[in-house]
Amino acid sequence: MSDKMQIRAIFLFEFKIGHKAVETTHNINKACSPGTANEHTMQWWFKKFCKGDENLEYQEHNGWPLEVDNE
Repeated sequence: MSDKMQIRAIFLFEFKIGHKAVETTHNINKACSPGTANEHTMQWWFKKFCKGDENLEYQEHNGWPLEVDNE
């Protein structure tokens, strides 16, 4: 399991035990090192978990395309 996947598993664990995104960010940065997690990213993952999606693989966000098709 990659380091990112291990951290994401901690995100899910913290979510399941009822911690808030801010608290989880603090806990991870305290346990690992400052900057390991940020609050914006944590909120994105928690929103995903709230929708019932517990897949820990990162998937591209819906939104503006990264490339423009001029044709």
